[in-house]
Amino acid sequence: MTITLLLMAIQKFLQKELADDTQPVPPVLLGYLLPDTIIDLVYPVIMIRPAEGEGDSGQGKIKIKIQFGTHSEEETGLIMLLNLMERVRILLLRQRVLEQRFSLDASWTWKLDEEHLSAVWRGELTTTWALPQIRQEVVL
Repeated sequence: MTITLLLMAIQKFLQKELADDTQPVPPVLLGYLLPDTIIDLVYPVIMIRPAEGEGDSGQGKIKIKIQFGTHSEEETGLIMLLNLMERVRILLLRQRVLEQRFSLDASWTWKLDEEHLSAVWRGELTTTWALPQIRQEVVL
């Protein structure tokens, strides 16, 4: 449930913050960016999904992948993609804490999809978040 709450917190934050920007607001969805063959998707688009997590008795961490897609027959699609990725990265790094319980680590990575087969341009931003600590309630 905590991971779901984090995904929804990122989604809500991006929807709100991107609406305050001068650029068009892309849909911010949960899930996977679909293959190039699916043309029903509205572009530009942002998809949020969990990637992997780890933890111990202290605190857990989870990697969240934020995927971006734009559509253009020309190289302007690449420019739109990079601008969107940069806008989101800056917004998240400025805020760092969502809903007073999810903390963004300062490290991040991004990459572009190497297989650019059509007018769909795709990229991915990977972020690491600290999950709230779970306190043991029963002592043995």
